[in-house]
Amino acid sequence: MGKKYLKGFANLGIIPVATNTATAYSATGEKKSLVGARTCAPTDNRTEFSIPGDDGVYDSGAEWTDTTLVVTVNEMELSLLAALGGVDMEELTDELEESTFDVPPEFALTFSALRADGGYRLYRYYVAKCSGYKITHSTRGENNEAQTYELTFKCSPRACDGKIRGTKDVDKGTALTWLDTIPAFPEVGD
Repeated sequence: MGKKYLKGFANLGIIPVATNTATAYSATGEKKSLVGARTCAPTDNRTEFSIPGDDGVYDSGAEWTDTTLVVTVNEMELSLLAALGGVDMEELTDELEESTFDVPPEFALTFSALRADGGYRLYRYYVAKCSGYKITHSTRGENNEAQTYELTFKCSPRACDGKIRGTKDVDKGTALTWLDTIPAFPEVGD
């Protein structure tokens, strides 16, 4: 059995969240791929707490509040950028007009990380909103580097059960279909 450290990043996609309430969650619709995934830097944000008692600390710890994902991709279609930013899709033709009134929708965000043994670690973030993006334009000069898009996502807990992320390891050769659908809550038949 080979080593299982992570050494890759691919298969980045989003699925629209249809329902995110205290009693139900579902992400339905077509998965859209973000082409040219280069990097993904997750930061789990935690709030520390300390409860005093008996002239000392009775209990302490940290609660996971959300995760910030900074994702870099090589290219971005205007229609996908509009969808991430909450731009009115009916107004989109071959140009994008962004405004202060755009409200980014919730998506489930999925991706894979290649393991050294040829398998994959798969990730699902159940509720992700694109809180912004940036691109740095520079002259071509002496290189042909892509001018990448850096997308920032805030990944929050689902309202129904507080879950933020799902993770699964699969062996080499296993289909990555786990990334294509997000199970509803409560699951059908519950």
